[in-house]
Amino acid sequence: MKVKRFTAPTMPEALKQVKATLGPEAVILETTEAPGQVTVTAAVDLDAPAGGATDPADGALVSEVRELMSVVRELVDEQWRRQVPPGGRGIRRLHRALVAQGVDGVIAAALLRETAERLGPGARLDAALAGTLVTAPAAATPSVRLFFGPPGDGKTTTIAKLAAQARRAGRRVLLVGADTYRIGAAAELERYGQALGAEVRRAKDPAELGHALRDHGRADLVLIDTAGAGPAQQAELAEVKALADAAGSDVGRTLVVSAATGALAAAHTWRAFAALGPDACVLTKADTAPGGPIVAQLWRERVPVSHVAAGRRIPDDLEAATPKRLVRCLLAA
Repeated sequence: MKVKRFTAPTMPEALKQVKATLGPEAVILETTEAPGQVTVTAAVDLDAPAGGATDPADGALVSEVRELMSVVRELVDEQWRRQVPPGGRGIRRLHRALVAQGVDGVIAAALLRETAERLGPGARLDAALAGTLVTAPAAATPSVRLFFGPPGDGKTTTIAKLAAQARRAGRRVLLVGADTYRIGAAAELERYGQALGAEVRRAKDPAELGHALRDHGRADLVLIDTAGAGPAQQAELAEVKALADAAGSDVGRTLVVSAATGALAAAHTWRAFAALGPDACVLTKADTAPGGPIVAQLWRERVPVSHVAAGRRIPDDLEAATPKRLVRCLLAA
């Protein structure tokens, strides 16, 4: 929980500071006005993107504010689903699509607000929404990338698709299997490696992974597969975290998650993997569901979606996740 006070000459300026520092999901707790000065106290949950310093708050205040924010979230969710937002047909269309997909109400309200700000006279909804969805890509494309996510969401298949695309481009690829839980995981990765002409190594623990990365030969691209871990599987999550630590901070980290993930599961999934610092996400199984709730969650967290997978064909069913493609995910209903 982050609680902070903002002071400005006018209310619009104070609210602008709140949005810039705590993000669009911040909750206004108190406002006071004095001649020439406005003070706004706002809060945001720890899982929401936030910046700047945080004023100290004791445990009782944090608990009280968290309870208040929970109530506010429920009220916002109920209100935005019942009421048609102001704006033209474009905003109403987006509202209907987000409601139909069950996108979290607070996130959806922020999406509607930011998109409405871009919808000037003659502007198209898809273009305005695409502008809203633009997030800063990873600063660089590392040659080593670690993949993690919930069980069964397609990490190994995604790695095979990316490896196949790299091999088509003439790059040398090393596949590292660190999934010691799933029966047949090592054999599956071996089969992919043989079919693609890529070297495959196994890493049974963080130490072996560290050794494999220090001595990966002439590989242009190294893709690391890990065991699936659900939000409630603390032991498995700790093991994935240990692998990520062994890989190092300069290794790319990709969250792989299904488009069929609902709003509540999306929030739990993010909380489970946020500590690993994902800098990209691959949205899988987009042939089974549009993916609105998880796309919206990732937008809130400012994590770019790098690819969308819609099928099991290797490597054809994997495309770059442009803002235009993500607009289709949100507007589908």
